[in-house]
This record gives sequence, structure tokens and C-alpha cells, in this order.
Amino acid sequence: MFLVARSVVPINSGTRSHFGFNYDKQGRDWKVKGCQRQSPIALWSCNTITCDVPKLKFVNYHKSLCDPLSVINNGLTVLMRIPKTVDGSRPSLCISTKGQQVFEAEQLHFHWGSALSKGSEHSLDGNYYDGEMHIVHKNACYQTNKEAALHPNGFAVLALFIRHLEHPYIETPAMNLICKQVSSIGKLDDSCPLEDSMAMQDLFASIDSQKYLTYQGSLTTPPCAEAVIWFVFQTPLEVPKELWQNFWQLRDSRDQRVLNTYRELQDDRNRPVYRSKGKLNPSA
Repeated sequence: MFLVARSVVPINSGTRSHFGFNYDKQGRDWKVKGCQRQSPIALWSCNTITCDVPKLKFVNYHKSLCDPLSVINNGLTVLMRIPKTVDGSRPSLCISTKGQQVFEAEQLHFHWGSALSKGSEHSLDGNYYDGEMHIVHKNACYQTNKEAALHPNGFAVLALFIRHLEHPYIETPAMNLICKQVSSIGKLDDSCPLEDSMAMQDLFASIDSQKYLTYQGSLTTPPCAEAVIWFVFQTPLEVPKELWQNFWQLRDSRDQRVLNTYRELQDDRNRPVYRSKGKLNPSA
């Protein structure tokens, strides 16, 4: 099927980041082992399976997170660690595959392009979006991320597409809250607290959280462990362009602008992709 190409702004190559890799070539220069179920992939609604779809249940997503919440520029992405809620519980997912599996929220981060290019990692029906947010959850069965990376069900990642508009039709205040503070973390290792509290479900205020595509894949940064159950939501979040362009001003360990922070699409190897039907009653 035809896939719309995206333009890429050239970036000067140089030394790698303090993480040992960068996005200068969108991952083409990363040394990755395995490559049987790598991510991201091109997603096509017409090629999805609508039976036996893994069900997704949000646990403690409605509870306010403990303060302080901060965004961090680590030279590769904008990161926000997800703490416990105010009552000491942890935001989690329950997934109905091979028995109830519980995945605890650990962090969220972003992928973006530039003023001239799209920046989502996945594509949907031939389209890229301006950016993509990933909410990373670790399987509670495993003690550490290193251990989880050794198992095919080690992580569950929620992916939300982002579209920037001059005047969004429907805004998400929690998303705007995060994007606003990105203007204060221009340099490597800068961090800035959010101005208000939030609950994880606030990030889904404008979308149907039961309308998603799901497949078995990998992390999208080295070593790209094939340990992820992906849930990619079909409705994009809308963000004011004046806030989203804060991401284009960030600097990395080389004092270069952090742009086009996505991995190129990977071979789907005919993996099954499942599609949920969404809420039966949108007002429920």
C-alpha cells in the first residue's frame, strides 16, 4: 500500500548522546539484534482483526498524581516520570491476554519532528502526525526494566498521536500543561515542575480510550527489546502550535537542536494487528 513520505530536516552528525545513540539517521545506524517484531510499524485499519481483541482496563488513572510532577530534557526526548497517586496507589493497566496481566505506569515521553516535518513514530492509514506520546508501563511480574526487557510481555506502551493546530477544535488541558513547561527546559538536563496537578486520565479527556489498534512489538530506542504490547489510539490529541513548537527549540548534549526524534518504520513481518470497536455508548 502507498505510504505518504515525510520530509526530514538534515541534522549535522556528530558525537553520540550520553545514552550512546542519537536520531541523526532515525535509527538506521543502530545495531539491533533480533528484528522479528520491531517497532514502529505502518498501521492500516483495513488490515486489522476485530475479534479476540485484547481488552484494556485503566486502574487508578482517575486519581491525582503526587506532586511535584516535572518535565525533563534528557537530550533525546521530553520525559515525565509517573509517581504514585495521592493515596499511594499506582496508575496501572489490566490487559486481558493470557490471563489478567497488570502493568504499572512508569513514565511518559514524546517523539516529534520539526517545523518542516512530521514526527510520529507509527503511521496510520498512510498518514504521519506531528508527534506521538508514549506512556510506558512495566509488567508488575518483573522487578526491573532490565528483567522485563527479556520477556515478550515485559511492557505495555500506550501511544497517542499528536496534531498541532493554530486553533485546536478540542484541547486537552493536561497536555497543554506539559507542553507549556517545555519552553523552560531548553538545555540538556533542564527540568521544570508542572504548574498544576493532574491524573493520568486527564490526558485522554478528548479521545475514546477504548478505540485503539494493538500489536506485539518492541521498544523504539536501543536496544529495541522485543518486549512490548502496543496500544495505538486512533484519535489524535490536538495541541496549539504555539505550545508544540517549544519542542523544536530543545538542545542536546552536542548543543544541537533536538529534531526528528523518531525511529523509521520497521518491517511488520505480517504480524497480526487487532482493532477494538471503541465505546458502544460514547456518553457512558
